[in-house]
Amino acid sequence: MMTPEDKAERARQRLLEKAKEYQLGTYSNKFVAPLFQRMVRAEYAADTRVFFPAVVDGRVQQVKRCMGECVCVTCGKVATWTGNSIGGGEIETGHFVASRRASILYEPTNSHPQCKVCNNHMSGNQGCYEMWMRAMYGQDEIDRLRRLKNASITFDRFQLVDMRIAFQARLKAAIERMTA
Repeated sequence: MMTPEDKAERARQRLLEKAKEYQLGTYSNKFVAPLFQRMVRAEYAADTRVFFPAVVDGRVQQVKRCMGECVCVTCGKVATWTGNSIGGGEIETGHFVASRRASILYEPTNSHPQCKVCNNHMSGNQGCYEMWMRAMYGQDEIDRLRRLKNASITFDRFQLVDMRIAFQARLKAAIERMTA
């Protein structure tokens, strides 16, 4: 009989074999990034806090929401976290420093729930996003993220597969917290 560790390693090996069928950027964009974005929304939705900070009427305020819902950090809209892996619902995962570069793409302090309007139609609603980031993380973190955008980082297949496994586990844990 296989131990849980043996099963996990076998599953990892299968993912590594599958990953070899793709170029690194394609694998990241097709499998890892959408999973990361879904996980970010699920973790916010699974948080037990009732009130979340968001920019409303030009200032950071506490917005009420229920379990399973996310608050858009840049306008305060409340909606369910679900949708397809890249969004598809009313809430998506916005990036403060917008970039598809590996150096910034998976940074947790750079990714937060945003409504479709703010994220897409308002190009991230950057003025409000910066106000929210400054209130939540401070100017030093904003500066660090902006510097990181220009860093050169390349993930290998092993790292991408391990991130995919970790993000999947975090997503599953967040969903379980919401349904408990």
